[in-house]
Amino acid sequence: MMQLQISLICLLLLNKLQHGVALLTLTESSVERLAQAASLSYLAQGKMSTSPYSGTCDLELLYQFVDPVSESGATIFADQHNPSTLVVACRGSANPKSFGANLKFKLVPATRLSQNIIPDDAMVHEGFQDAAIGLWRQMGGTLLDLVVGESSSIKEIIFTGHSLGAATALLCAVHYNAAVMNNNSNKSPTPSIVTFGGPKLCNGSLARHLRNEALKGCNVLHLVHSKDPILANNKKLWDSMGFEDVGIELQCDPTVPIVYKETKPDKKGMFGNFAWNILDHCNYMGVFVGPRM
Repeated sequence: MMQLQISLICLLLLNKLQHGVALLTLTESSVERLAQAASLSYLAQGKMSTSPYSGTCDLELLYQFVDPVSESGATIFADQHNPSTLVVACRGSANPKSFGANLKFKLVPATRLSQNIIPDDAMVHEGFQDAAIGLWRQMGGTLLDLVVGESSSIKEIIFTGHSLGAATALLCAVHYNAAVMNNNSNKSPTPSIVTFGGPKLCNGSLARHLRNEALKGCNVLHLVHSKDPILANNKKLWDSMGFEDVGIELQCDPTVPIVYKETKPDKKGMFGNFAWNILDHCNYMGVFVGPRM
């Protein structure tokens, strides 16, 4: 398997993108820190200091939100390396109620994504659409004040998340982009979306609409790996139901911050190539990204 240094991902993205976008500058440390932000988002504000990542990621917690209906959550961080950057980290499934959003997996009309015009056949995962709109209602006003307020110096905003949080991060970015467009704000930054272990969440019609319209000009990068049992064991179901990726999918390593340019079959272990260990769903780029007891 060929290793691709993360600082070179931009070149790979440039070859894959069909529409001109301002490419997100990715480095090994910045992507690892996004994984750490996604990890920290699983923790309540008062418990973040217990994580080993709280002292190494150089992210300052600004606000934390939870949707009372779905119990999906998000944390807004300021980047201490770059004060003009905000990171919005959406939490994955942290309790039985938030996990329930994953189980509402049928495709329904995409009517709750803050879109004025959308294709009639655009369909989205029911649970993810519900969780994202509930979460956006909690944090949207605060986030917009941070980004488009008169004293704002924010020039970059990155949405990230793991698993369920990957889905809500992408859809919250859709809500954000619609809000700033409706406000005719020229100073608001175009969002980037970088997710870890995220599920597919919509059909081809909506995926094309998001790429070409709702998230036009945005970087959307999905980091995955072949040992993730949630992704591996749901692929057949997603394909049969017509789910499609919105962004660019790249294989990464679960234990170290490496992204691969191409894949090949892994060496067979005692279970063959079957992805079986649920903890592997929580390991991305050398970071544990998952719920804590």
